[in-house]
Amino acid sequence: MKVAVFHCCLVLDPCSAAYLTMDTKGRDYVKQQLPLIGLGTWEIRDRNVIFDIVDAALGCGYRMIDTAELYGNEAFIGEALKQYLPKYGLKREDIFITSKLQTSNQGADKARPAVEGTLKALGVDYLDLFLIHWPGTGFDPTPFDAKLRAESWDVLEDFYKTGKLKAIGVSNYEKKHLDELLAKATVLPALNQCEYHPYFMQPDLIEYCKEKGIIFQAYSSLGSPYSNAKLMEDNLIKQMAEKYKCSTAQFLLAWAINQGIGVLPRSSKANHVRDNFKAINIHIDPKDVQLVCQIKESHKYCWDPTKIA
Repeated sequence: MKVAVFHCCLVLDPCSAAYLTMDTKGRDYVKQQLPLIGLGTWEIRDRNVIFDIVDAALGCGYRMIDTAELYGNEAFIGEALKQYLPKYGLKREDIFITSKLQTSNQGADKARPAVEGTLKALGVDYLDLFLIHWPGTGFDPTPFDAKLRAESWDVLEDFYKTGKLKAIGVSNYEKKHLDELLAKATVLPALNQCEYHPYFMQPDLIEYCKEKGIIFQAYSSLGSPYSNAKLMEDNLIKQMAEKYKCSTAQFLLAWAINQGIGVLPRSSKANHVRDNFKAINIHIDPKDVQLVCQIKESHKYCWDPTKIA
C-alpha cells in the first residue's frame, strides 16, 4: 500500500488571500488549498450568533471555517452555510471546512459514527479536513489512550480513502504522539493544530512538523480574556500595533501569518470577524517578527497535552 505524504508551501492567490497548499500523494493525487486565516467557532453555541458571524465571514473573504463536535455548533454552521453561500455566489467547494473528533469518541467503536454524525450535522458529503482533537480520551491520562487514538486514526484513514475526508490530521499532538503515529500510519497527518502565540511558542515542534511535511496551524493566537496574562495588553505588542497602524488583535494574527502559520481567530462579534480578516494584508518587517519572538513572558492558556502518554 502506498503511503500518503503531505507537503506544504506558501502561495498567494490573485485576490491577495494567502493559502497553504497541501499535496497528497498516495492512493490518488489531491491538491487542496488551506487558507491561512479561518473563522474559529469555539463554544459559540447561539444559532443567531453563528448566522451573524458566518454571514460576516463569507462577506469579507473568509473561505475556511473551523468547528468541532465539542463546540456544539456543527448543525448551526451547516444551516448558516446553506443560507449564505448563495448570497455571495459561493458553492460548497469554495469553502474549506474543518471539524474534529471529540475526546470521548476515541476508538474504533465510537470514531466511525462520530465522523458520520459530523457530516450529517454539517449537511455535507465530505469534509476538507478532519482532526483527532486531542491525543487522549480526556484531560487526564489513561492506560488506553495510545490504543484508542491509534484505532481512531485507522477509522480516519478509512474515511480518507472513501473521499469523505479530503485530508486528515491531528490537534494538540506533541512530538511523542506524532512519532508514534508516523511509525504506523499508512496515510500521514496533513496538519497539527496547536496553541501558538508570543507567550507560547513551540519552535521545536514547529521544526519537527516542517521536517515531516506536516502543516502547523495555530489556535488561541490572541491569548485568553479569562487569564491574568493578558497577551493583547503586552507593551511590546501594543507598540507594534501602533507602528503598523492596526489593532493588537490584527498584529498578533499578522505576526503568525507572516511566519507562514495559519490562524483561526474566534469572535462572536461580526465586526471583530471582519477586523480580524484584515490581518491577512499586514506585512510585518522580519526584524519585528523576530523581536516579538524574543518576548520572555511565558504562559499557556489551553489544554496541556504533555501529560498524555
